[in-house]
Amino acid sequence: MLASGARLLSGLLLLGLLAGCQDPSGVGLNIIGEEGNDPNTLVAPADTLYLDEEAEVTGGFADGVTPVQERVLVGAVMDLSFGDVTAEAYVDVRPPNVLPDGFSERTITSATLRLFRDYAYGDTTATLALSLFDVEEAWSPVGAEADTSFNVGARIADYEVEAGDSLFTLALPSAWVSSNDAVLRGDSVLTEFDGFHLRLTDGALGGAVVGFDAPRSRLRLTTAEDTVDYPLREVFTRIERGDGLPPAEDVVVLRDGGSEALVVTIPFEDLDEAAVARAVFRLSADPDLVEGDGIARALPEQLVLVGVTAEGSRLLLASAQRGEDSGLYDFSSGTLTNVVQDALVGDPLFERYLVLPLQSPAALDVLPVVAGPPPGDGDPDPRPRLVLTVVPPAD
Repeated sequence: MLASGARLLSGLLLLGLLAGCQDPSGVGLNIIGEEGNDPNTLVAPADTLYLDEEAEVTGGFADGVTPVQERVLVGAVMDLSFGDVTAEAYVDVRPPNVLPDGFSERTITSATLRLFRDYAYGDTTATLALSLFDVEEAWSPVGAEADTSFNVGARIADYEVEAGDSLFTLALPSAWVSSNDAVLRGDSVLTEFDGFHLRLTDGALGGAVVGFDAPRSRLRLTTAEDTVDYPLREVFTRIERGDGLPPAEDVVVLRDGGSEALVVTIPFEDLDEAAVARAVFRLSADPDLVEGDGIARALPEQLVLVGVTAEGSRLLLASAQRGEDSGLYDFSSGTLTNVVQDALVGDPLFERYLVLPLQSPAALDVLPVVAGPPPGDGDPDPRPRLVLTVVPPAD
């Protein structure tokens, strides 16, 4: 995950404008002198916190080519709390780097999609009815956003699978194998074969969305003498996510796969000029809010913090792993510290800040951010906040 995160982070530098935003809601302004009773610590709670529309790119390459995408999703969940969701997968394959001698002259006798599950959202005991289709023309995952569709051809087969299985083996019908045999063994397979589309069967209820580890998944081809695995290359997930119930008071919910970002502004003008030794942006989520309803959900494992200028240019500032056994995320880096120091002396570079989930691996995680209330005397602040370790003035 960390390797793919690094690729995403470099790709976030100086991207385009934010989409249209919703009405911001203030979460209070109160500069607190200490956090943890440390006289060299200043805490500045965010003064606004709201959700903004944000295009989510779910396409990429499973074989290490940039942009990387390590997971595809398929299925559907009725989720009253956080909104119903449907996911459809598109995958294409490539031959391995080395083929067995004589493979191209031997007839393929069977073909099986071997999809390794590494993620589930919903009811992990559900049985899913899935349908597999040919993709009927060339497509590209580069820049493919979650609401994209590609042209789908004939239905290949229907399957019933258990959402909790670790490996899905989808055997392709013999008629499909015969009609695609020559293309799959030929030199032009990359241009003449356009891959598969996997989705919930029409009319099926779903119950879970499962995710497949794209770099490990394969199209397995067998001949009388060979077993050859074609790895996945192009992958893409189409996601449709509906609205859920309004969140609890003083909670703002960021949903991965929902094409949205958490926007934060920080009141630097209310902080004194100081020499900053370290800046940490701290965000607390409530893990209890994602549990229940018989639906398996999770908090994101990793988030990124991006600064946005008034002109819309972006710069990655830091990333944060979810705290062990908690919903706490601490964003810290030398870049963030330098940006904060400049802002404190009246030279702010960014107008606002975005908290975003990683684009790879694709997921449907839920982040209920605690936006208030302000703490009582001596209590820790639960709100998104900037925590500064400052250098004490010389005597």
